[in-house]
Order: sequence, then C-alpha cells, then structure tokens
Amino acid sequence: MTDPDRPRLQQHTFKRNAHINYFRRCLRALPTAAQSSDSNRVTAAYFCLSALDLLDALETTPEQRSGWVEWIWSLQSPSGGFRGSPFMTTSNEKTSPPHLPSTYTALLSLAILRAPLDRLNISGLIGLLRSCQAPDGSIIGDSSGVDIPQACSFVERCQVSLLNPPHADKKTWEGAYASRPGVVEAQGGTTYCSVAALSLLNHTATAGDATLRWLVGRQLGGFQGRPSKLQDVCYSFWCGAAISSPLGGFGKEPEDYPDPFHSYLALAALSLSHSQAELKPLDARWNVSVGTRTWLVTEIARIK
Repeated sequence: MTDPDRPRLQQHTFKRNAHINYFRRCLRALPTAAQSSDSNRVTAAYFCLSALDLLDALETTPEQRSGWVEWIWSLQSPSGGFRGSPFMTTSNEKTSPPHLPSTYTALLSLAILRAPLDRLNISGLIGLLRSCQAPDGSIIGDSSGVDIPQACSFVERCQVSLLNPPHADKKTWEGAYASRPGVVEAQGGTTYCSVAALSLLNHTATAGDATLRWLVGRQLGGFQGRPSKLQDVCYSFWCGAAISSPLGGFGKEPEDYPDPFHSYLALAALSLSHSQAELKPLDARWNVSVGTRTWLVTEIARIK
C-alpha cells in the first residue's frame, strides 16, 4: 500500500544525449572533486569509454583515438601489467607499481577502442598475476600485499580467462559473499565479483538460491549494498537495476551530482534490464559490451 505522506520521486525519461555529453566532458576533464581519485585515472577513463560504447556513441577523430590509446600504453609497466595513472611521474615500480584493477580497466579500454594488442607484455602480465596470489589462494591488488579485496579475484579471473571458484569460505551465513574469509557480513559488490568469477570458471551452481534470495532482498525503491543500509545507484548494477538524473550522468542518489563511477554502472544496469533500446547489450561477467568482449577474446587469440 502506498504511503500518502511519502513524497513521490519524479520519473525521468532516458536522456541519451545528455549522458553522451556528460561522458565526453569527463574524458576531456574531470571536476575538482575527482582529484582524490587521480591515482585511478585509467579506471575513470574506462567508465567513460565503456559508457559511450554502450550508448553507441564512441565517434572520435583519429587523433583523439590515437591519443587515448597511446596514453593507456604509456601506463604499461616494463615488467607487465598497468599502473592506474602517471600521477607519480616515475617508472619506479616500488613507488608506482602495476595494479590488477588498473590492468583490467586498461585492457578493456584498449578493447573498446579496438586497439591492436601487439604491445601487450603477456609474459609479464602472467608474472604479475602469479605474484598477486596470496598463500590462501585469494588475490591481492598488487605485489605489495596491502589489501585482499574480492574484486581482485574477479579481475584476475577475467585476465586469466583471456590468457589461459573463489573460496567457498568467503560465502557468509546469509548466502552471499564477503571480501575475505572470516568477514561475517556480505556486500553487493563483493557478491557480484564472486558470482562473476564463478561464472567465468563455469561454477555458477556454487552460488545457489540463497545468493539469489539475498540479492533480491536488497531491492527497496533502488538497491542497497547491505541490509539496513541506504539505497545507492551503483548497487543497481551490482544487484540489478538503475535510477537516472536529468543532468546527464547518474548520481549515487536522486539528488546527488553525477560522477563517472555511478554514471557508468547505472547505464550498465539499464543495459542488463533491457529497458532502453538505445543501449548495446552488456556482458555482465566482463562488464563491457558484448561486441567489445568478443573483439578482445579474438584479439588475444591472435597475438598469443
């Protein structure tokens, strides 16, 4: 039953041109608020490029495309893998090491731009992947061993699938997945990474009905990341749906200013829901368009 005292949220049509303009602006320059994410610049570029790919609006001049491609290649470490940005202005791997999430988004960005991968240091990348596996089998972000997010298991699995099941004890009593063994509470983002990695390993049955019930239970008006938390638009992708903003791009909540992270994942969720004919189909396991995923697999096979 509808609460008559609850304010109704205004519903907006899908503003394709506004979203296209938003992501193009972000590729040229990000707002001051994005300075704290400068070390992850290649990931911000991936959000923008993949969004334009889903919108079928990646029209560029040869100069623009070449500039983006060369910038991404400049982030490849001599030993293999990619850095997040040139913010350290050094190639010293102790102060600016390659990182698995940055390598994942760099490779997908090159694939979106249909850039030949002949310059990819495959042996070095394999070495990076091996160095990032912890003794318990989980995956760390880089060889420094600072953190062990479940997301790294997912991005490592994507890269291993290109080149050649997460632990059951990461599954919590709720039926969803936490970031590491011993963490009691599951979360939407880590559950997505676990299920996607399981799918790439052809072990989707491991997730089961309990995981599905947990994910469905996160839907309120939008989706929350954990029980008793507020709704957040990025979990519309992590868990299944989306909300929009009339400004172009998407905010975390209806009144928030858009940012590339939430904007891209909201578009990805809309693509998965098949509610917008203007969007290309998304491969949910890789988090890129189906066409880009097909191209990347073919290109890797060509250069191996």
